[in-house]
Amino acid sequence: MNGSRTYKSFKNSTVAIAAQLLSILLSFITRTFFIKYLGVEFLGINGLFINILTILSLAELGVGTAIVYSMYKPIAEGNEIKIAALMNLYKKLYISIGLFIGLVGISIIPFLEIMVKGNTEVSNLERLYILYLANTVISYFFTFKRSIIIANQYGYLNKLNIILFSIIQNILQIFLLVLTSNIYLYLVTQILCTLLSNIFISIKANKMYPYLKKYKKAKVDNEEKREISKNIIAMMSHKLGSVVVSGTDNLLISAYVGIASVGLYSNYVLISNTLKAVTLQGIEAITASVGNLTAIGSKEHSYEIFKKVYFINFVTTFYSVVFLYVFINPFIIIWIGEKYLLSQQIVLMIVINFYVVQMRQPSIVYINSYGLFWKIKWKSLVEAVFNLFISLILVSVFNMGIFGILIGTLLSNMVTNVWWEPFVVFKYGFNKSILSYYKTYVVDSLICIITMITVDKVAGILIENLILNFTISSILVTLILMVVYGRREEFKFSLSLIKSILKTIFNKIAASKNKSQ
Repeated sequence: MNGSRTYKSFKNSTVAIAAQLLSILLSFITRTFFIKYLGVEFLGINGLFINILTILSLAELGVGTAIVYSMYKPIAEGNEIKIAALMNLYKKLYISIGLFIGLVGISIIPFLEIMVKGNTEVSNLERLYILYLANTVISYFFTFKRSIIIANQYGYLNKLNIILFSIIQNILQIFLLVLTSNIYLYLVTQILCTLLSNIFISIKANKMYPYLKKYKKAKVDNEEKREISKNIIAMMSHKLGSVVVSGTDNLLISAYVGIASVGLYSNYVLISNTLKAVTLQGIEAITASVGNLTAIGSKEHSYEIFKKVYFINFVTTFYSVVFLYVFINPFIIIWIGEKYLLSQQIVLMIVINFYVVQMRQPSIVYINSYGLFWKIKWKSLVEAVFNLFISLILVSVFNMGIFGILIGTLLSNMVTNVWWEPFVVFKYGFNKSILSYYKTYVVDSLICIITMITVDKVAGILIENLILNFTISSILVTLILMVVYGRREEFKFSLSLIKSILKTIFNKIAASKNKSQ
């Protein structure tokens, strides 16, 4: 990647990670007040409804990614009319999707009671659900303008918008919980902040790209529409599995284990998703840069960048997996108490699934950037069917509870995503053999497992002193990383990249000072 792309990637990553860290802090504070003033059953209902709406959002799968992919080339060429035409199409699609989700969502209302196992003290499930549904539907209006900002490698502006309204939302929600303990006011605040965030980002996009209004009647030609439709269908299939897998976990737990268990599990999901969000920020922030690179660069150069992206992703996953396994239960105890703990057996499955999902990200970035959606159209269908079949058997026949559902998730990933996604990237993106990748993946996974076991043993000795435990564990993980990978080209590249980025930043600061003088 050239200097401009590198700098933009770094800027997007830095802002994204900073915004994500602040968002994490706010999320945990708000969750703490939510549990204190509303209780674990409301927490379970919250997790259940979010999963229902995640599944309903299948209608959107593929649209955003396919449109953004279509914009990479016209953006690189400066073709404003074509970009505007794509955005006009995107607007129509997203409004239609929002209305469709609203109608289907309403049709589910009579079946809500069936999805909750046993008695619950939560009343008016229908009213609560409608508010959750309204927030989801509203999110599809105006938000499509975010895509042109992201595709132009200004993702940090989108993140700043999100974090600003997240701060406002969380502060207001905490204030309302303390004063009223009213779930309805809590949800109405969320709806208003979602709407305002979308409106403001839309205004920003219009100012940055005035040609969107100038060419508001521009249309995509029929050939382009057919290509986009093909990519949307393929992308929908590509994402279907992960949405079904993640979206049905809480449904199965609620139906076969109980709504309170959904509340307990959702705390662990919040923590793992928090780590996932932080580690993904860097990868997602460079997606537009990779898309630009694959549009104008050589396959060999793109492959070299892939190896570096893979390594950076592995390092962040390496740290995350170890700390998640060792410290998640101690953190839960400090945060909300021992009564909210799940077994270490379940924690292990959460961590393993976390690792598998995170290690998929470089391949997903390149599938999106190369537009290889059609090549994996059947993958997620197989994943979704396999996951539901195995999870249902383990939870209903063998009564394995949350542990069984997580095993189903892991097995579905192993038989599909782990090998299929990188295979498509290497065969159709790089035109290279996949064997070297599989070998690296297996070796890296074994090193990660050994490190996790080693650090856990050390942590067991120092369990009474959490700060000392964390410090020594951090040093140990870093030493293992340096000893095993210190001589690799990707490791050296990462260090040189940091130096290059810092030099670019200092040069820009110096240039800015000279101009002001």
